[in-house]
Amino acid sequence: MRILPLVFMTLSLFTASQALAQDDTCEYAHDNECDDERFGGTGACVPGTDTFDCAVLANAKTNDSCDWANDGECDEPRHDGESTACRDGTDTTDCAGRPTRAEALQALFDLLPANVRTKLGTDTCEYANDLECDDAAFGGTGFCDTGTDATDCRGFAAGGDDTCRYDQDNECDEPNIGTGTCADGTDTADCDAVAYLRGRDDSCNFAFNQQCDEPGTGTGQCDVNTDTADCMGRGRPAEALEHYFGRDDRYLVNTSGLPFRAVGLLTLPEGTCTASLVGPRTLLTAAHCVTVDGATLDMPLYFQAGLSRGEQAGKALVVDAMFSPDYTPETMEPGQGNGNDWAIVTLDRDLGNVVGFLNVHTLNNTDITEIGNGGLLVDQAGYSQDTGTNLSGNRGCRVTVAYEDNSILHECDTTFGDSGSPFLIRVGDEWQIIAVESQMYDTESKNSPFPSGSLAVDSRAFADAVARAVQ
Repeated sequence: MRILPLVFMTLSLFTASQALAQDDTCEYAHDNECDDERFGGTGACVPGTDTFDCAVLANAKTNDSCDWANDGECDEPRHDGESTACRDGTDTTDCAGRPTRAEALQALFDLLPANVRTKLGTDTCEYANDLECDDAAFGGTGFCDTGTDATDCRGFAAGGDDTCRYDQDNECDEPNIGTGTCADGTDTADCDAVAYLRGRDDSCNFAFNQQCDEPGTGTGQCDVNTDTADCMGRGRPAEALEHYFGRDDRYLVNTSGLPFRAVGLLTLPEGTCTASLVGPRTLLTAAHCVTVDGATLDMPLYFQAGLSRGEQAGKALVVDAMFSPDYTPETMEPGQGNGNDWAIVTLDRDLGNVVGFLNVHTLNNTDITEIGNGGLLVDQAGYSQDTGTNLSGNRGCRVTVAYEDNSILHECDTTFGDSGSPFLIRVGDEWQIIAVESQMYDTESKNSPFPSGSLAVDSRAFADAVARAVQ
């Protein structure tokens, strides 16, 4: 699912002379939904980068040119239609009388008491319209000043409701506790079972030590809500989307020696991923960490080896990167082409000669047979979004399926931030990499109680490329 910001605004109509330049460089271009806020779009695209999807709205002349027009169903994305088969503005008759998403949002704001609406304020915070409430006055993260994150906090201000387009689909879609496609407080029914995890993480340096260290209920060594597994228990509802298979089994990794000293935080222009040293100055990570569209390189900034609990084994700048030439950001059906999400990054110095590096073990027939006979046991470590800059890991978790497209399904507890993190097996006296984390994925069985599984790209895909890069 794509994450779309909800934009609270007044609609404006532009004439043909004010239409967009011919540019479809936004990652959400050609999805039929106008994402340019100047034309009533979501705001997910920089103005002028979603030309095709916004062309009809930009000319202020809606029509019924869609192939599915006049079938009795609204099929425009901006109206939250029964489907998104029609480009915005091309199913006018079927969508007549149905409010746009912006109009529906305005109506919801109008239902709030005047004093609450005034306190919500505007969307002037830099984190506004990311679906996550960041105004502490309404139970948000506190990253925004009071009164500057109105749209994202409206659901909380209303006491919670089910106004999200994906409400009551039996899947929690709110940020951090679900898919992140609904704003905070707008998918209440679906998120009820996991609501107690909202605003919580395991970012404390004493997390996973089997002792609650939060103030009040524990030792006070951790800040409030930063020692979740120890203070709330390890069990997780099946509805918990991220990295849980009924229980959070992670631990904070000791990075003082190999193999985990060679694992580090890769800082990107926007966000972070996990990467591993596989040579003196060579890193292995996921392709989607260094490209959004599968064509343009987004150069990482720097790498910190063994970063955890405020310490690091070493730091180096990134000077080059490449990703699989066959990589596409589109997710395929299981086994149908997901095994290209890998990338190689080059550092400006031989950091691996200082802290050590890991070799790659190519997944072989013996390994694949073991997977088929009940699961290959691996260790994994990465920078989970909810553990901050502390390296979290899994011991002895299972790889459950190996596909011919060089992708694998696994049951290790991974989440956002773990992208590119290594999966390790012991080969003799040495830990070696057999896969890198790629994405949350459909579970391997439709009978599974869990809403998602996890997919990694295995070493059959990248072993040769790593060997060439190191040479």
